[in-house]
Amino acid sequence: MKTNIYINKSLSGLSDLALAKDKTFVIIDNNLKHLSSFFKDFPQISFVSSEQNKVMDTIGEIAGKLLNLGADRDALVIGVGGGITTDITGFISSIYKRGVKFAFVPTTLLSQVDASIGGKNGVNFQSYKNILGTITQPEWIYICPELLSTLPQDEFKAGIAEVLKTFILFDKVHYRSAVEYFSAVADEYALAGETGITYGEIATRVDMEKLCEIIGKCARYKCGVVERDEFEKGERRLLNLGHTFAHSIEKLTGGEISHGYAVAIGIVIAARIACSMGMGNEEFARILAEDLRMCGLPATLQECSATSHLKIRDLADAVKKDKKVTGNNIHFILPKGLEDVEDVIIPIETIKTICNDLC
Repeated sequence: MKTNIYINKSLSGLSDLALAKDKTFVIIDNNLKHLSSFFKDFPQISFVSSEQNKVMDTIGEIAGKLLNLGADRDALVIGVGGGITTDITGFISSIYKRGVKFAFVPTTLLSQVDASIGGKNGVNFQSYKNILGTITQPEWIYICPELLSTLPQDEFKAGIAEVLKTFILFDKVHYRSAVEYFSAVADEYALAGETGITYGEIATRVDMEKLCEIIGKCARYKCGVVERDEFEKGERRLLNLGHTFAHSIEKLTGGEISHGYAVAIGIVIAARIACSMGMGNEEFARILAEDLRMCGLPATLQECSATSHLKIRDLADAVKKDKKVTGNNIHFILPKGLEDVEDVIIPIETIKTICNDLC
């Protein structure tokens, strides 16, 4: 199924979607009460959006509320929030009464460029991230870059690594332009000092048109991949660039590091592993790390307080529990250059040996 993507600078465009008042239900992050007026015509279910709450208990609670509100099989459930909210909404919609329609209004950079797109709806189990899930596509996604203006520094930066990952994979022509934009935002934020202005507000002020362009490109690239390979049998695996070690980092830090920061570090580790296997380019790996730093992201474990106690070799054991492991092997995405990545099947023991050498 093809998902319709709407990009609009204002939420007012939602009225054009002609939503049925008696069939539409909204699941909204309880930190976004200032947006609830845009959905005042529909029943709303708010919840505390956190990794700790992205579990089956929360799914059960929301399912009970949908039942009490009278949501039937013709319902449309709209998730308003970041990646956790879209995961929760997509997951419950895909199993509630054997599946109801759903849509998203993503409110973070990470969710606008990545998390809300593609139909992967995951929840956490025990200490493993997104280990339970479904693949079901939303009816539509309404992307409003203006919503990003309220984001604090860490929340905005959490999406930058996914943007750069997308440009590494699919757009070497505009990669440098994206780096320069996010670098300019980081510089402006540093100059602003303790003025109380949010990182997101600076990002929208620096160049709103550029931000819209970047988000639009990321959304289109990912949608294209998903349409060609919905169930991740080939090309879609490339989107896992940086994520194998990112998930290990998140597990070992108990969620203290943001997903975006973990992905940034994971991309650089993947580039170093490519070099160790004789497939990569040392200069590309070096420039990649510098680009991430210019954008305000960590490039190594030591550059982030939540991971400074870890070594690369510490991550290897956690990799064994990754969803991409088959037998004793794992699909690993190795970046060799811009628009030059390879999906390689690597024995887990080889990963451990390389990680020990990298420290």
